[in-house]
Amino acid sequence: MTQRSAPDKLAHVKARRPALDFAEARAHWIPDAPAYAYQLDAASTMLPYLEPYLIKVQKLARECLDPTADADLIADIDLFNRQEANHFQLHARYNETLRRHYPGLEPFEAEIKADFERFLREKSLAWNLAYCEGFECTGLVSAEFFFGPAQPFLRTADPASRDLWSWHLAEEFEHRSVCHDVLAALHPGWLRRLRGYSDFLTHLQRYGNRVAEYLKSVDRERGTYAADAEAKDREFDRVRGRFMLPRLARILSPFYDPAPPPDAADPRGGAAALRSALKRSGWSPR
Repeated sequence: MTQRSAPDKLAHVKARRPALDFAEARAHWIPDAPAYAYQLDAASTMLPYLEPYLIKVQKLARECLDPTADADLIADIDLFNRQEANHFQLHARYNETLRRHYPGLEPFEAEIKADFERFLREKSLAWNLAYCEGFECTGLVSAEFFFGPAQPFLRTADPASRDLWSWHLAEEFEHRSVCHDVLAALHPGWLRRLRGYSDFLTHLQRYGNRVAEYLKSVDRERGTYAADAEAKDREFDRVRGRFMLPRLARILSPFYDPAPPPDAADPRGGAAALRSALKRSGWSPR
């Protein structure tokens, strides 16, 4: 059913479960870029609901594929789902600590959970697949940014929180092609993919911005938003904006393909950071 340029492109990929402990994780875990910490924490609040949704959508897609002709893609879906299951379980544990730092997050989480349940109930499989691919586009860019220009901001970051995202985003980079390939196999078309990306941005970016602003407002009320935080955040926004613009153009292109040539298979430093995080934590394959 689908043409794939590299049938074994996920052959090296594993579903890992690092044994990270967040009991002592700091609230202000990226001192050199407070806004980045707020944004990643906001993302974490939705992951225990988003990633089960991704898994359910891919399972529905799996039933529409040909077991023989699409055997490689089905195997990729299964690996994708195992990685995503590990992600949301560990983020759920991290979020327990996050709620202790920032009481009042539960209404946001209930809202996003209800949204994903509604999508599954009311939207078509084609719509849901395009939405999933929109999210995975951003996962790819987030990994490239985290392991590239964000690294100087992360030098003084809390190790447990940094390792959580090192592991998660390295695996996002590994399985970056799966949702793209599934959408292309079942519901191809540039405009459908763009609509999915737009729907994803409109929905989750608004949610993430609201939660990040709530986290910042709590720190402002407590007097724990550092005096130099605004200047640090402006510098961070400048670096991120310069990085993101060409990636956005790449995503919007009708020729977009998340799978780069083999000699560009890992984001700069991503593989090393993943190995380091897993070595420090210990992990078991799932």
